[in-house]
Amino acid sequence: MSPLNRLRLIQFGAGYNLPVHVAASHGGFARHGLEVDVTYTPNSTFLADGLEAGDFEIGHTSADDVIAEVEGRTLGLTGGSDIFLFMGLHSGLLDLVGAPGSADIESFRGKSLAVDSKVTGFVFILEKMLRMNGIGPDEYDLVEVGGWESRYRSLLDGTHAGTLLTEPFVGEAVEAGCHVVARGSEIMPVYQATCGAARRAWAKDNADTLVRYIRAYVEATAWCFDPANRSTCLELLAEKSGIEGRAAERTLAVLLDPEEGLYPRAELNVAGIGAALDLRAEMGHLATPVPPAEKYIDLTYHSKAVGPGEGEG
Repeated sequence: MSPLNRLRLIQFGAGYNLPVHVAASHGGFARHGLEVDVTYTPNSTFLADGLEAGDFEIGHTSADDVIAEVEGRTLGLTGGSDIFLFMGLHSGLLDLVGAPGSADIESFRGKSLAVDSKVTGFVFILEKMLRMNGIGPDEYDLVEVGGWESRYRSLLDGTHAGTLLTEPFVGEAVEAGCHVVARGSEIMPVYQATCGAARRAWAKDNADTLVRYIRAYVEATAWCFDPANRSTCLELLAEKSGIEGRAAERTLAVLLDPEEGLYPRAELNVAGIGAALDLRAEMGHLATPVPPAEKYIDLTYHSKAVGPGEGEG
């Protein structure tokens, strides 16, 4: 038997990692000749730097983080970023959640809000939410706290008045007395959230490996959508992500939601990437004319893995 190709994957800790857990636990990666080592990132910067340095072959991160990396590296005169997007995971946006004493957006005026980074697409959505409600950038403070769990805890301990969260943290926060004050999907109905990213040079030299990774991931996603596997999905959420009980039920419902859940074919939403680019430009973090989405993506590997998809046109 041929040895497995080892891949190093870096991702945020979240419920949407379920297909990765399925592929690892049920032999999907192994069937495609892969051994995948998973690292969880504390923040966007650590993930991007690790990809750039070659510490990881694949990263699951937001489309906007890759846009920022490509544009930032270019402007920073480091020779340009080599990172690109090769598949999409989901389009689900984050909810704006207020601490127990902050039941509406107006209550954020003069307060501090916890974020992963001050220059990510999700923060631009947060800033747009506030701006639409008459709260300007000089009327609140953004504090970089890190990933979802750190931000969630900052609400419960009273350090910050609000933050953007995903499941299971949204539901857990509400049960702890917090408030959902706005939903990202209402602000950005078309958006590409989390994607698969890699370095172009590595992908070119390891095209077959990347294609096999995409196939394994798509097969695992299809497995998640099979009603017969529901109980096992809930068990994996508990075992691998620490999401149990009602939180697991809520998380799985979101993951399987046809509008905001996992993409069954892991296709990239090119229009959603365009929306992320337009938002970055609107918030003053991208020069116009806005570059085309094609600057940041390469659909070749996904097409070889599963064929062209509707979202990729």
